[in-house]
Amino acid sequence: MTLFDNIIVAADLKHICDKTDWTAFDGKNILITGANGHIATYLTYSFLFAVAVGKLDATIVVLSRDGKKLREKYAPFIDLRCFRMLAADVSEGIDVKEPIDYIFHFAGNSSPRYITTDPVGILKANISGTFNVAELARHHAGCRIIYSSTREVYGRNDDEERLSEESFGCLDPTKPRSCYPESKRASEAILAAYKKQYGIEYGVARIAHCYGPGMNLDNDGRVMPDFISDALEGADITVCSDGSMLRAFCYVADAISGLLILAVNKGPAHTFNLSNESEEISILDLAHLIAANVPGIHVRKMNRAIDSDRYCTDKRIPLDCSALMKLGWHPEIGLKDGIHRTLESFRV
Repeated sequence: MTLFDNIIVAADLKHICDKTDWTAFDGKNILITGANGHIATYLTYSFLFAVAVGKLDATIVVLSRDGKKLREKYAPFIDLRCFRMLAADVSEGIDVKEPIDYIFHFAGNSSPRYITTDPVGILKANISGTFNVAELARHHAGCRIIYSSTREVYGRNDDEERLSEESFGCLDPTKPRSCYPESKRASEAILAAYKKQYGIEYGVARIAHCYGPGMNLDNDGRVMPDFISDALEGADITVCSDGSMLRAFCYVADAISGLLILAVNKGPAHTFNLSNESEEISILDLAHLIAANVPGIHVRKMNRAIDSDRYCTDKRIPLDCSALMKLGWHPEIGLKDGIHRTLESFRV
């Protein structure tokens, strides 16, 4: 059984499908890079679900370096006319024969584990990969790019109360983890340059802390997947700090709805924050919230210094998501419900 067949995921896909106007995607060819990643997989499944239930007629092309994982993840669709797979490294070029109308560029790892073990790979996927995506779009008239960026592009902003799309602070490019936010900044600059010089259309989603069914639980290094992994194993949840740092988490189905709205935006804005800021929570309270779903497990604290090579230690400033909300997007899944759905999706 694939994630697509999971009953929790199926309910999410139906919800996304029912609330989305698919008109702009009808009859189009859609390329999704980094298609083995968490958000990209949910996005691909959303398109394929809409095709399966007759709401959409489109061709979906998925690209990722790991062809074996692609075949496993998308096994039910391999023989369908509307679907094609490309096993390729986006940083080395993209060989697509058919016309492309939309490119959702999600290639590039964001896990703290890869930030410390493969910083060059992260730089390549974001910078070389975005150049290749932009070149592809340049040669397909009317093609629109939707790029997955991050809240970390804002850097350090201690004096602001909320971060709008115009807010920017400082980043030290020599810090080990800066490979991630600095390459995301560079990618946004690449898209802006291609817009100015060649007229390509694009949209950027600065996404913050997305979670949900299908996320990687294998030593990811981020608090949500690590805590969920402990809970599913029946182990006590370990908080490796004083637990006071604040986060706000967006359920993956809400993120997909936002991306689909952003993708068809015809307004002058290119960049949008995408985050659920309605339930800010401390790391310690998050651990207790997850533990409450599993009888018999507890929360343990190991109060030690945070590894700044792996994790962003800047003060968290909430994102201002009003620009995307003006286009009609609102997050609908609360944190308690989202955690319950996520846990259940791994149990069924």
